[in-house]
Amino acid sequence: MADAKYQQIATRLREQIDSGALKPGQRLPSEPDLVQQFAASRNTVRLALALLTNQGLVVTRQGLGTFVQEPARPFTALLSRVKGVPSGQHSTSALPVLGSADSEPETVRFMVERVTASASVAEKLEIRRGDPVIIRRSQQQIGDVPWLMINSYFPMDLASGTVLEQAGYIEEGSIKVLADLGHPQVGFVDEIRARMPDAREYDFFRLSSGTPVIVVNRTTYSEDRPIQLTRYIYRGDRVRLAHEVGAIPARYRSA
Repeated sequence: MADAKYQQIATRLREQIDSGALKPGQRLPSEPDLVQQFAASRNTVRLALALLTNQGLVVTRQGLGTFVQEPARPFTALLSRVKGVPSGQHSTSALPVLGSADSEPETVRFMVERVTASASVAEKLEIRRGDPVIIRRSQQQIGDVPWLMINSYFPMDLASGTVLEQAGYIEEGSIKVLADLGHPQVGFVDEIRARMPDAREYDFFRLSSGTPVIVVNRTTYSEDRPIQLTRYIYRGDRVRLAHEVGAIPARYRSA
């Protein structure tokens, strides 16, 4: 069965992008020109462009036209290179970026809120949905590229009355704070999934339609309970996640 007309047009344009006939940043022909070129209706052309947009190949700029999407420059986030019990560290440094010297993330926004736990947060922290939690949010960029959103959730019975619910950077890190409160970390579990972005993520990452986010859910445990849930949220086309096990020779490690 032959593809629909709009799919055929999208395939032709995708081939031009893949071959370099249409280069990154180059403007595609206008809708009227595409209508004439492919002997198709305007609605069919719009469906083809929408398909390419959802595939992350083109982006439409209001009043300017449709352009070939610049290729994303992915960074590698090292999930772990851990040989023993994880040490105390800042949530912001738990997934280091591996790359050149100019790949150092910079925090561009930080805030602390008291919110009610969603079903997914409540499940991880073993509290009831709707219970109050403290969330510490930060946003990071690498150069001018939006790189990472970090949301760290703390049960209220642990965070209330502590520096965890106060605005500002915690010099010693949240894991050290929790340890000093009698809840030392003994381990964590990472769960990774892809999903479509919410409105806050869409705006921060400056996404086009069809681009997913990658979410690493890190649940941190003391000996008897979950003490922290941290969500690392990345733009899906700008991250590679690496996990190294054992004594990997230095020249083969993620870099």
